[in-house]
Amino acid sequence: MIDNADDLKEKALANKIGLRKKYVNIPIGDDEYGFRLAGIGAKAVKLEKYVKYDDIMEAIEEGHDEGLEAMIKTIIEEYEPEIKEE
Repeated sequence: MIDNADDLKEKALANKIGLRKKYVNIPIGDDEYGFRLAGIGAKAVKLEKYVKYDDIMEAIEEGHDEGLEAMIKTIIEEYEPEIKEE
């Protein structure tokens, strides 16, 4: 069993190609979402998931107010670009 970050990193980097084909399921709200291990780097692991706009709206219409789709919709709706000072 790996018990430190350095050994974990070394194993990840040694198996980078195979790990990039793996998925991790993460529960968010009432649903579980599959994220791909998209990047294996020297400092971190990058997770990736594509969420289609149609899927976002469909989930909201079905009452999934606590899921990933609802979170993404809220982020988009509430985003305000920063005003650059001159």
